[in-house]
Amino acid sequence: MNAAAREALPGWVALLVVAALAWRRTLADAAVMGHVPGTMGMPLVPFLVMWVPMMAAMMLPAITPAGMLWARSIARARNGGRLARLAGFAAGYLAVWSAAGVFAFVLMRPIERVLDAGLVSGRAIAAAVFALAGLYQLSPLREACLANCTSPTVLLGVATSGPARLRDLRAGALHGAWCLACCWALMAVLALVGLMNVAAMAALAVFIFVEKTTRYGIAAGRLAGVLMLAAAGAVLAGVTP
Repeated sequence: MNAAAREALPGWVALLVVAALAWRRTLADAAVMGHVPGTMGMPLVPFLVMWVPMMAAMMLPAITPAGMLWARSIARARNGGRLARLAGFAAGYLAVWSAAGVFAFVLMRPIERVLDAGLVSGRAIAAAVFALAGLYQLSPLREACLANCTSPTVLLGVATSGPARLRDLRAGALHGAWCLACCWALMAVLALVGLMNVAAMAALAVFIFVEKTTRYGIAAGRLAGVLMLAAAGAVLAGVTP
């Protein structure tokens, strides 16, 4: 193991331990809640208590390279231990995804009411979600967001500008915002098949890790887009007049 790898190892271990604990909590929630789509009938606060560990479980392994890049880039400042700085980065990242949970809840509740009232069919909603997600996965906008999410220059730019106060939180939030812009379509599909669908969560976690940490990110995203559009077509094919 070279010096750089030894230097990064404690940060990798810390984030992966947190992710493992989040997976443990999420699996326990899934055993109780099942695979119900949408908000599962929960009020906002219990929904967020479920949502945040789920996001930590799925996302933290994928942000570890960016987090460690950030920790190394600001280590020379000597204004806090590297693990503490990394914790601030992760907290800023999860704050963005927590806010996304609030937005998802607010968006899903009226859709659920419309479905309960029988004003629109579940198949129509499913086809629309798959189609919208698939089109976004294939869009240049999504690929531009991925480029910013995976580019070290974005984080390093934050490291050298702005006030030092809360810099770690700001960098994590910035990375989280780009990540959200890349992944919101995937989360929409997850909400459709059930936020506590363990198989879907695991598949998306692996996909997001590959997308953000390897050179196959754009190709993987395009493949996901094609599969989502195919799923939309399959759902529509099963709709009866």
